[in-house]
Amino acid sequence: MRLPRPLAGLVGRDAVLGRLESALAGGRGALIVGPQGVGKSALALALIDRARGFRVETLHGTAVSRRSPYGALAPLLSELPLTGGLNPVSALHEVRRLLRARAAGVPLLLVVDDVDELDELSVQVIAQLVRSGEIILVATATDLLRAEPEVLSLWADGHLDRIDVEPLSRTETRTLMEGFLSGPVSEPAARDMWVETQGNPHFTILMTAEQVRQGRLVLSDQTWVRAGSYSHNGAVAEVIFTRLSRLPADHRKLVEVLSHVSPLPLPTVLVLVAPETLDALEEDGTVVLERGALPAVKLSDSLFVSVVAANVPLGRSHQLWKELSDSLPDPGVLTPAALSGFVSWSLACEAEPGANWVQIAARFANDSGKPSSALAFVGSISPDTRDQELVLEEIRALMALGEDQAALDVLTGFEPDFDPHRRRSWVSLMILKAALLRSLSKSGDPGLVLRSLRQAPDGLGEAPDTPETTAEIDYAQAELQLADGNCVQAVQPLRSLAARSGISERMRALAVAAAAEAMAVTGQAGEALGLVDEHWALLRAPHPAPDQSVILNRLFYAFYAAGDLDRALRFVRENTEGIHDAYRGTAGELVWGVVRAAAGESDAAVEALEPAVSQLRFRDPQDLLPLAAALLSYAHGLSGNPSRAALYQKLAPRFRNHPFWHAARVTEFFRTLARQGREKETAARSLVQMGEEAEARGNISFALGCYEAAASRGDMSAAAQLARLAPTATGRWAQVLASYGRGLLGSDPWILLEAAEGAAKLGHHLLAHHAAGLVRTVSPAGGGSIARRAAAVENAAYRRLLRENSIQNMLEGLSDFDARLVQLAAGTASRNEIAEELHLSPRTVDWHLNKLFRKLHVSGRTELRDVLRSAE
Repeated sequence: MRLPRPLAGLVGRDAVLGRLESALAGGRGALIVGPQGVGKSALALALIDRARGFRVETLHGTAVSRRSPYGALAPLLSELPLTGGLNPVSALHEVRRLLRARAAGVPLLLVVDDVDELDELSVQVIAQLVRSGEIILVATATDLLRAEPEVLSLWADGHLDRIDVEPLSRTETRTLMEGFLSGPVSEPAARDMWVETQGNPHFTILMTAEQVRQGRLVLSDQTWVRAGSYSHNGAVAEVIFTRLSRLPADHRKLVEVLSHVSPLPLPTVLVLVAPETLDALEEDGTVVLERGALPAVKLSDSLFVSVVAANVPLGRSHQLWKELSDSLPDPGVLTPAALSGFVSWSLACEAEPGANWVQIAARFANDSGKPSSALAFVGSISPDTRDQELVLEEIRALMALGEDQAALDVLTGFEPDFDPHRRRSWVSLMILKAALLRSLSKSGDPGLVLRSLRQAPDGLGEAPDTPETTAEIDYAQAELQLADGNCVQAVQPLRSLAARSGISERMRALAVAAAAEAMAVTGQAGEALGLVDEHWALLRAPHPAPDQSVILNRLFYAFYAAGDLDRALRFVRENTEGIHDAYRGTAGELVWGVVRAAAGESDAAVEALEPAVSQLRFRDPQDLLPLAAALLSYAHGLSGNPSRAALYQKLAPRFRNHPFWHAARVTEFFRTLARQGREKETAARSLVQMGEEAEARGNISFALGCYEAAASRGDMSAAAQLARLAPTATGRWAQVLASYGRGLLGSDPWILLEAAEGAAKLGHHLLAHHAAGLVRTVSPAGGGSIARRAAAVENAAYRRLLRENSIQNMLEGLSDFDARLVQLAAGTASRNEIAEELHLSPRTVDWHLNKLFRKLHVSGRTELRDVLRSAE
């Protein structure tokens, strides 16, 4: 495949470029500092393009030129007719004379790449030119500790502004990939790339190109999606191994060992290498010393770890593994992360690490959200010798990968050999069995499986379980109720479990998140959000990756069911940017799409959901594609694209397995909203029926959503249902819906305005727009203050529904006259002053302004100022 050309320009560097330009404008230079590949040279080149009015000269420091006096100045000195030997005075004189001649009276900007590789004499000449005001210096540096002291003096004395360049954020990494690939990139593909490269732009480009070449990044429905684990070969490996080859032999040995097993206990490290080696690697930032009861050493660069481990030659790898094994008589001293690396390395070297260590490594891989690695560990042990703890990890991994049928087959195949007296693992296996029976709708009864866990292994009496095991059984039973839509029955057991003492924080956090979701679904939104706030620290504490994903998703659906879309959006933003475990295993755009679609922001929903659908079509372990397709169909319908809406309605697949009640109903809800043509006319009745079924179960939140959607489509019986049911629920969203229902029934503009303003505060822009528009239609002629307040809400919501409605987009379409009038109207000039400025009568100005306000969907000058200010 032919790759696209590299992205032209920079991503995420506007602020840094602004600081560089400010330094030049102030007559100062800049020292651009950052790790290899972070984009220092690209910034310097961008500055050269923007440095108007300067004569620009460039120099480059290298390891070779540093070994020669004036080595970095060789490109300049080679043009000079030097008759004698150089000394600092003559070199300064000749270089100054040459640069003056080249500049011809224009200010001179000298750009030095890798100033930390300049020899001492070159630095002295450059520093003298800077201090005398002959040049402005812009220099890049990777390691200031290697630079000559005079470089630091220029910074300390104010001749240079130090500018540290940070890695790209996850969002910026995705933007860089999309620019390079000339198309959208799915969130999981970008997230994993950011995890690999930690936002290093150069490595991101190299890694992206390599994944395309190897088929790990592929096009799916015009979106680049991740098709497999990322490879660590190609150009990025060449760059890193060039760096590795420059290290002394003992430095390289430690790096190669740590790339496989990290963190490594300090005593073991000091058996492998001399203390001076460790000190040198720590000083240059290659390794980090973790202090504690058992100090340990690890590599600082995660990409360095992955690339080196993947590319150590086989023979050398065996030799290093043997040396480490001889230095490490007891792998049990290793942390789970290090032990996992040691087991993986041992298997690659065809050694037998021991079933016990394999089981620990498999559990760590599952807990880290790496089920494929867990399966690889399990596969190294013959099925005939796998004990039930290892089988447990195999089933966990298969379920995480969405292979529920394979997981059940493994469980039932090994079940005759399970030992109920090994209580903890047996209970965990039976809990997974119940979940699989429910998911696959087999003839087995998941409830019966869970109830049987209350009995002792011999079937006589109640099992004498630990508090933690009892809590796990209680949680599994409540979760089964949630899955089947019996949320009312789940609330009290979950609340009780959340308050229980003597159990792990992990178990309590799972219970709190599940209780919050159940309460929000059953109409107790105020209490649900209060419970979340009360236990916020517990919910945000570190947990194993699968549990973290469950907690995050349950909290998201609690905010969604509570009707607080703004909080749901903030929550998603806080838990996706920079946190790679959030929503692991799903298309991360889906959670954005749920909120945007529910809010009525159709363009933003489509933008999030199209990559999500592309990724889920390729890989969908959590069976989310039906929901994503329903949301995308609805979003396209909202944006005025009925053909695309119908396409996704038609292509939407069925769930592979039996879905959770809430997921199934939300999917059906948006499918119903997305109906086109004649079916659109029957949607309101279908929504009412769905609401009545949910209400009968006690799932009040979903029922209210159905009644509101039907009422907004003109079904006044649904409005009556809304006005009746909403007051029985708690929370701000229930209050909004109660007002909306009453306002519709009574055609009361003030109550409708209350609903519109409340909906806007919660992020329900489509409802806010609709309710505010109704205020205008039912208000008395003129309307007065209520009309102005309703117009403000309606206009603000209008700007959120479609990108083309944004103030920025509308301003771009104005004529020069209208643009000038907007500028004046947004300022402090009076009506008469504007008329005088434009050579018009005040009445003509009023006419133009009224026309312009209608076009921009603002109610007057005050709202215009507010809108423009918020858009800055």
